[in-house]
Amino acid sequence: MNDLIKKLAKGKPVSDRDIADELFEICDKEHASCNSQCPVYELNGGKAVNGHKPFEQNRGCDCFKNGMAMLDFIRSH
Repeated sequence: MNDLIKKLAKGKPVSDRDIADELFEICDKEHASCNSQCPVYELNGGKAVNGHKPFEQNRGCDCFKNGMAMLDFIRSH
């Protein structure tokens, strides 16, 4: 069980860092295929953020393995 779920289940406060860490974990797990399991990919219409970049450059996504960037993107959409 991840720390975010434990905190939520116990009614403890969840920080932006907690959320960003979980978002990083999602990206780390899903980035090879960039799919709708990533909330950023899903919110961005099924594509990487600024997906016009070469895949070799941050896997083509401005949020690649950056939990805080992912959190900022989600909050802005």
